[in-house]
Amino acid sequence: MTPIPHTLRLLGASLLALATLLALTPTATADTGRTATPTPTADDTVEIMAGDAVYGANTRCTIGATVMTADGTGGFLTTATCGRVGATVTLANGQRGTVVWSDRDGDGVAFVRGREDWILTPYARRYQGGGPLLIRGSQEADVGADVCRSGTTTGWHCGTIQAKNQTIPYPWRLRGMTRTDACGEPGDDGGPFYSGSQLQGILIAGSGNCRIGGITHFKPIAPVLQKHDLRLITG
Repeated sequence: MTPIPHTLRLLGASLLALATLLALTPTATADTGRTATPTPTADDTVEIMAGDAVYGANTRCTIGATVMTADGTGGFLTTATCGRVGATVTLANGQRGTVVWSDRDGDGVAFVRGREDWILTPYARRYQGGGPLLIRGSQEADVGADVCRSGTTTGWHCGTIQAKNQTIPYPWRLRGMTRTDACGEPGDDGGPFYSGSQLQGILIAGSGNCRIGGITHFKPIAPVLQKHDLRLITG
């Protein structure tokens, strides 16, 4: 994301609509300019936790939530920029999953179907020395509430909810977004937002960075669960 001056971060929604999508700048290795895809390990069993890394084609994203479908299929949610329908994504241990749906025009969220040897946990990684957060539910927080997010690039960062039901028309139209002043950087997108132990949504877009500060937009989790008939995995 391109750094923005502090004063510009306080501009209105008309300029915020030009916020750069986090995933447009892939997290790459220094020697090749491409994102390194993990090599599969001998251990076939893997625990899936919100906040962990998932790799698309030449990009790294963050797992946002573990869910179950109406037919009992498990999987996880992440950003739609991590892969189109049918694309293969790779976990940190090298195991691969398939993108079943990817809603680029609207929600900005994608669903990756799980495998039988995946253990879908109700936890989120907090980084910076904190233990995993147990996810209790998805009760929506009000404007002004404190929120924190987890991402594979910058770890755990917090802020407040500034506005709801925001529309971002670039590079495609994203509707119903919630704006916060928690920072984020490329690779953090797809990751979860929380208020206490309640999942709030999936990080989709943002501007600025975690050195000077920034603005992020997340898609609230409740309408995503309802639209796709999903059940959030909680503890």
